[in-house]
Amino acid sequence: MDNDETAVVVAGMGPVGAMLAALLGTRGVPTVVVEPQDRPYPKPRAAVLDIEAIRVLTALPGMPPLEHWATPLARNGVVDQHHRPLLMIEQTARPYGLPQIVRLDQPALEAALRRVALDTGCVRILGGRSVREVEQHGERLTAVLDDGRRLTARWLVGCDGTGSTVRAAAGIGFPGETFVQPWLVVDATVRPGAGAAPGVGGGTDGGASIAFVLDPERPMVAMSQRDRWRWEWMLGPGEDPQAVVATDAVRSLIAPWVRPADVDIERATVFTFYARQAERWRAGRVLLAGDAAHAMPPFAGLGLGMGMRDAVALAWRLSDVVAGGDPALIDGYERERRPDVEATTTLALRIGRLVQTRSRTRMRLSRGVLRAVASLPGLGSRLGGKPLPARRLPRAVAGALPDAGRVLPNPRVSVGGGPPVRLDEVIGYRWAYLGHGCDPRTVVTGIPDDAVVLALDLADPPPGCRPLRDLDGLLTGRPGSVTVARPDRFLHGTRLSCS
Repeated sequence: MDNDETAVVVAGMGPVGAMLAALLGTRGVPTVVVEPQDRPYPKPRAAVLDIEAIRVLTALPGMPPLEHWATPLARNGVVDQHHRPLLMIEQTARPYGLPQIVRLDQPALEAALRRVALDTGCVRILGGRSVREVEQHGERLTAVLDDGRRLTARWLVGCDGTGSTVRAAAGIGFPGETFVQPWLVVDATVRPGAGAAPGVGGGTDGGASIAFVLDPERPMVAMSQRDRWRWEWMLGPGEDPQAVVATDAVRSLIAPWVRPADVDIERATVFTFYARQAERWRAGRVLLAGDAAHAMPPFAGLGLGMGMRDAVALAWRLSDVVAGGDPALIDGYERERRPDVEATTTLALRIGRLVQTRSRTRMRLSRGVLRAVASLPGLGSRLGGKPLPARRLPRAVAGALPDAGRVLPNPRVSVGGGPPVRLDEVIGYRWAYLGHGCDPRTVVTGIPDDAVVLALDLADPPPGCRPLRDLDGLLTGRPGSVTVARPDRFLHGTRLSCS
């Protein structure tokens, strides 16, 4: 039996595990990923991704451009049972210079993250293997694989889904609710040469669109883009899940939307969903992330985004602790992430109750309200043209420093008189210290060696401090102060004066 040693073992290399491994590798943390599959799952699963995850992904060194793994959402909203728009929002906002939400190509994303992780030189992947047992002993643990191999590490992170063997091995419960209401999901690609069909909500430009369909006969969600469709239908009482995935049944359902001969069905499956959360996200040196820590209904479109946020919030803490930082950093992970997950789960449940209703009266009232709102001139474009408010961490977890918990802007900047780039490209996934008219090292002690040290509007900064010019005027601060940003782009806070 082999006995191998590393700093971190990640169980599961879906998008959350792959993101975590890539971020750890970027920070130079020796990491082994244990994944039952030899390659990424080839069929689509998650449908959308939100701006927080998009921002980190696009700043990850070596990550291919966004258009290789996602399509910006052009519009989203609600249509009636005849596919007529009730309220459609044109998504034109570009927070941080990026689309606010994208339609995701999950296989492409997972493949890209695997390449990024491996290219760091710090990540190894053990394909075709699973973690079956966990033995904890002091400052180390041993992950026992299904082939008897033993991996010794300082930390183990379970990213192995709702049926997590890591969670079970750590003795962590997974309370909550499993919903019995089944849904049919169908993914299809548009065949080359097929005539362009109108998108959801009447779009004809090929841009990605998403709409809830208020149909009391069969509530559903429809998603379209130039070369791909997804439909999700709620099954009726007594409908046979095996019967609805049959080819003829699927073609009958998609016929009102496209010519069945114009598309190839990639996947037709029936699923139920959960609202569950692990009793705790840490047991000794075992941690949980993504669906292993929490599972929620899909109606808010943030299930994968929540898992990605977990990875982003956990990776820098693990990196700092492995490098000799205070182990208490790890305790902040669950305290910070759990309230966000709970609030988002509540939102998803509320949306689900609206979407899944079969009450004709409620549907009629909803359609009337939406039509009235949509009648306000220019409302759809105004709503989509304004970025959603950035999430802010509560003071209880962000700390007491001024500005702690706010999000760092991402303006266009010039470094040392160079061409315009986004600030995220300069920082990467590292701590950043931004001096407003001063060298941050004159204000803050103990700056990590791999941190980015920047001086805004300082004519001749000393070696090791890079001069920065803000081309968009977003990096405000009192002269002589230092803005400290964590690798996940939340502010650690502001140091107010030079010493």
